[in-house]
Amino acid sequence: MNLRSWHLQSQQFLLPKEGHTLAECEDAVSVNALGLSYAVTDGATEAFDARRWARRLAESWVEVKPSPPVSVADFGVWAGAEGEELHAAWETLTLPWYAEEKRRGGSFAAFVGLHFAVEGRRLSWRAIAVGDSCLIQRRNCELRAALPLAEHQDFNSRPVLVPSRAELMKSALDRAVTGAGEAESGDIFLLLSDAVAAWFFELAAAHHPLIAEFDSLLAASENEALADLLRRERQAKRLKDDDVAIIRIAVVCEPSKKMMNAK
Repeated sequence: MNLRSWHLQSQQFLLPKEGHTLAECEDAVSVNALGLSYAVTDGATEAFDARRWARRLAESWVEVKPSPPVSVADFGVWAGAEGEELHAAWETLTLPWYAEEKRRGGSFAAFVGLHFAVEGRRLSWRAIAVGDSCLIQRRNCELRAALPLAEHQDFNSRPVLVPSRAELMKSALDRAVTGAGEAESGDIFLLLSDAVAAWFFELAAAHHPLIAEFDSLLAASENEALADLLRRERQAKRLKDDDVAIIRIAVVCEPSKKMMNAK
């Protein structure tokens, strides 16, 4: 008998590079609250149509039924089909020769996806990541899990990325990272694109007070204040000037009405 009622409270946030508009942001976030699925993607700036590829991956993954692909094999099949549809859409475009060269190379994006499942009285999670967008699970302000990276020194300028071209998929998936675990009431999950993930890991390791402010602003959906904080961190050179994508998920567990009535 399920004597618990699980609730997931989520906030999402996007911030473009300095001097750019939100419409130019190549990071993407997507939330399917009913399906308990969440994704953050980061399109590669130098790739063709990276913004569309990043958005397609995030928005399509969370809507896969009955649940999104979290095994490497299933993810590869799904991503391959998404890439084929994207390339088919490009066939209608008329492009100058230099853009045609980029189109033939395809598009690329980092990806991290998180899916929850209620199993009796337990809330479990599974995740998959390709690249350097990260999942973080925190409990009582302490790091509980992190993937695919866990320290700011692990980030570099050439991460593995999800390709839109099918022939490149296998080499990318060879470096995909999956994870699984259980959640408890009070846990906080963060999905972060690379720049803000590296910043978070560095400050969290130093127990910097900005981490508490960052989480408080996220939880309250104080997006303007959060944007100001991150801009100040960019100016201080602690945060790389790159697009930022964030999803915060707070886990809340309440006794069921049946259990409360029994008391």
